[in-house]
Amino acid sequence: MTSHQTTAAAPDIADPATYGVGVPHQEFTRRREVEPVGWVAEPLLWRHSSSGKIAHQGGGYWAVTTHSAVTAVSRETQLFSSAAKGAFLADPRTPGDLAMTRQLLINMDAPQHARIRKIVAGLFTPRSVRTLMSNVDAHANRLAAAIAHRETFDAVTDLAAELPLLVLADLLGIPHSDRHLLYTWSNHLVGFDDPEYGGGDVEAYRRTFAEAFQYALNLADQRRHAPTEDLVSRLANAEVDGARLTDREFCSFWLLLVVAGNETTRHLISGALQALLEHPAELERLVTGQVSVASAVEELLRWVTPIMQFRRTATVDTELCGQRIAAGDKVVIYYTSANRDPAVFDDPQRLNLARDPNPHLAFGIGQHFCLGAHLARLEAVAMLQALLPHLPTMRLTGPVTRLESNFVNAIKSMPARIDGSRSE
Repeated sequence: MTSHQTTAAAPDIADPATYGVGVPHQEFTRRREVEPVGWVAEPLLWRHSSSGKIAHQGGGYWAVTTHSAVTAVSRETQLFSSAAKGAFLADPRTPGDLAMTRQLLINMDAPQHARIRKIVAGLFTPRSVRTLMSNVDAHANRLAAAIAHRETFDAVTDLAAELPLLVLADLLGIPHSDRHLLYTWSNHLVGFDDPEYGGGDVEAYRRTFAEAFQYALNLADQRRHAPTEDLVSRLANAEVDGARLTDREFCSFWLLLVVAGNETTRHLISGALQALLEHPAELERLVTGQVSVASAVEELLRWVTPIMQFRRTATVDTELCGQRIAAGDKVVIYYTSANRDPAVFDDPQRLNLARDPNPHLAFGIGQHFCLGAHLARLEAVAMLQALLPHLPTMRLTGPVTRLESNFVNAIKSMPARIDGSRSE
């Protein structure tokens, strides 16, 4: 590890609390202009367990903030590893934690990554996803109808979270009534740093993993004895190179589907609704048909960028944007910054639902491109389409509360109401 000089920066892009008031786009703008690959000193964070408080502070990292540099790191998988220390910003605490982390697809390098990914890749092609369209549309229409005449509702829990949870329940072949287990597990894992959710509780974090894994193992046992057409059956009975997934591989893949399958789409939809309500001129273009819903979703993906960053580890001494990086250094690629790079996007700080071209990196790029991108797009289009008659009269009725997370751009609560139906 090389020695580094900390760059003073306010706000602190490494601190989860920073994002409780919004993504610090001004700071990312500064970094793109002055230090596209710049050093970040990590803050002291407190964890707790039954044995007391635990102080945790990472050793710092290189923040990669331009579109071209993020793309380069994403494509150069031999230089920048996902598996060496995992893809999450926080360093694994023990070798055992690292070994468990490496069971998740996003924390794998080739060839293991390709071996595991191809098991379900066929289920997420555009053609396969289109077969889900009628169910997704039906769920979205029911949710939109349910809130249309309510006095108040929460756009997160009643709309943005519900749609991907219902779709996940269909895909996984679990009872719809169990979808809130997925919601709770996901909140506690992704929201680990947020005082309302994980609260930095290490034991609660591990307990969540145990509960989710046991549920998955029970499902796998059922599907091996009585296979159906759902995704769990495919995973439980799949063979790659003549071998089934181990229980650990199955559980890790299942949990990744559960978390990624609801978190990212939830935050896209909730962030999209907030953006539309804050930009009435763009909203008008959408509801009057001047802009297609599909085009709007692409711009809202860029604008929201639900997954803000992933971590890589340099495998050898290298250089990026003129900055020397040592083998073993932590390198964090910020999609949320790349998606507002003026070198790629004209007037990037403006929401433009008709933006074309729109080469955003909201789903990543390269071998780790989001497996569920087509499904996320389908769900977002379905939800906005179902809400079109109501969007012009949707109003916020209270403050929007955000998740304290340096990983996902997330809204926890968005109280709202519909003042009336749009006249046809």
